[in-house]
Amino acid sequence: MLKWRIPYILFIALYIVPLSSADAQTRISEEPVDSFKRWLIHADVVDVITNESATVSVGNVPVTGGSVSMADNFTATIDVSYFLTPNFAVNVYTGYPPRAHIKGAGSLASFGTLASANYGPLTVSGEYHFLGLGAFKPYVGIGVTYAIFLNVDDAALQNVNVDNAFGPAFKIGVDYDISEKWTVHSYVQQILLTTDVSAMVSSIPASARVKINPTIVGVGIGYRF
Repeated sequence: MLKWRIPYILFIALYIVPLSSADAQTRISEEPVDSFKRWLIHADVVDVITNESATVSVGNVPVTGGSVSMADNFTATIDVSYFLTPNFAVNVYTGYPPRAHIKGAGSLASFGTLASANYGPLTVSGEYHFLGLGAFKPYVGIGVTYAIFLNVDDAALQNVNVDNAFGPAFKIGVDYDISEKWTVHSYVQQILLTTDVSAMVSSIPASARVKINPTIVGVGIGYRF
């Protein structure tokens, strides 16, 4: 089942920018197009909201009503954009791998924690940055994510293996320039991610097709150069 949360931290930074930055904003908006800065680095704190579901089989027999659940995680991300033009950029994005505890849900809820693993994305995207709005620099991005699962530990299941996986990523965000180099940044990124899990239940093989589909909501700072 999808878990929705109001992304209350999205764009919160826009309300804490000091009014004294008005002169800097004017200078930024008047900057010649041919002098744009090609690099932009963001560092953000994020809430990873998982929207998980699964189809589970034990001994090649589907488990009716069986699924999994994962708690949301707070972590940190960093991304780097290289601007080909003032509008178009290529972005590389990653984050500190949070720890996920995968629990049984539905008819598998009585099993408790099935396994635990760290996971992290590596995303490469193309971005379009909108100009002409003064200090506000909204943007959209689309790309592909490679998700890596690390330090997989058994719990109710044994010999657990979680496959790394690819998935599309979609991002909207905004930078608010508080000087010629520094920005306040906020974004939402949706990743569509499905992975295959294999394990043993006693001596019986088990498998699952797990949709994680994380929504990532972040706020932080950026630096242009």
